[in-house]
Amino acid sequence: MTVSKKNTRDRSRKIPASAPGEVFWKRGYVLLCVILLCLTAVQLCSFVLSDPRSGWDYRVYAATVKSINNGEDPYLLPTISQYTGESIPFNYAPHSLLFLWCLQFFYLFQSIWIYYAFLVPFLIASGYIIITLDQKPQYLFFITLAVTGFMGTFWNFITGNKEILFLFLFAVIFYLLVQEKFWQSSIVLGFMGSFTLVTLPFTALYLVIHRPIVQRVQYIVLSVSVVAAIFLITWLINPALFASYSTTFQGSTSALSEPSGKSTPTPFLLFGVLVNQTNGISGPLILVSLAYICFILGASWYAIRKNQENALKVYSLAMLAIFMLLPRIKPYYFIVLAIPLYFLFKDCRYKIKILVLTVISLLPLFLWYFQIFSRYYPEINQTGPIPYLIAEYAQTVSLFLIFAITIALE
Repeated sequence: MTVSKKNTRDRSRKIPASAPGEVFWKRGYVLLCVILLCLTAVQLCSFVLSDPRSGWDYRVYAATVKSINNGEDPYLLPTISQYTGESIPFNYAPHSLLFLWCLQFFYLFQSIWIYYAFLVPFLIASGYIIITLDQKPQYLFFITLAVTGFMGTFWNFITGNKEILFLFLFAVIFYLLVQEKFWQSSIVLGFMGSFTLVTLPFTALYLVIHRPIVQRVQYIVLSVSVVAAIFLITWLINPALFASYSTTFQGSTSALSEPSGKSTPTPFLLFGVLVNQTNGISGPLILVSLAYICFILGASWYAIRKNQENALKVYSLAMLAIFMLLPRIKPYYFIVLAIPLYFLFKDCRYKIKILVLTVISLLPLFLWYFQIFSRYYPEINQTGPIPYLIAEYAQTVSLFLIFAITIALE
């Protein structure tokens, strides 16, 4: 009976494109992909490539290199502000300064266009690694996910951030996991976590691999050890600089310290606004957050247990769950979700893919364009707290919906 139900479910999710009705959904799916890519292209051209105010994180990186060349402390906000004219600090690990310093010899900080040209090959390489991991590549689906999903690519380019590099590293990690090169993947994950501790929770991926529990713990310990070793070397080389870096944790580790859902679309920050309309921590907020954590863990455990035979789906489910529990999320982080969502939905029917792209791409794009038009036409502006929260936390709402769809399909 169990096998029969499983086969029925698989047939319902993988109907041939030639089946009655599938041709219609396929055409609708292709049309939606084209529309989403065009809308994102308009975004990039209108608000990134032609707006001199875009690329503020890139300007921080350039200012960091200038401060190093002048023998200044880049972790002091006045040091960075004198070069950028903005109040955006530099808060990445000290050894990342060496990486940025080396990049200046490729003229990346002479023009933001060179920096964009530097990121695009990593975006393409990430897609190539992921698409070639199995024998049924879905090129259009991955391209649409990576370019339009959660507006991740738009946020990376408009801020000039480096998360596309982490997308590439996550692609490498998935490749190593599929090849069962767990030690190597653990080292890569630790290396990535040493640049920003936000990615370190993804070591929990090793809790779902098919290995004895002792080995799983060893992989996690190795990742953490790589971070610790890099930090130790940095401290030994320049203890004063490392101490200055440590002070940045005071203002950057709390998700609830951010003033806006657009700058930090974290679920816990949204809960704080819904519960008590403040940015502080309260009893109701703690209860809601605990209930949320338990639901995500329970639902993910259920889905992972049902897909033990499919390693890619297991890793994807785990990565999505970890992302949803991160205490601090920035809008450009969402681009890494193109990897797990691709493997979770690539073999679904076209109508399911349409639903997925509507939730993670069309919804945030619609709300973004709606806000842009409302600036010029105040009569269509949002009224009331619910529309405001949905618009302010568009990426978070999309994240909730895509997780619900993922669990519902299981």
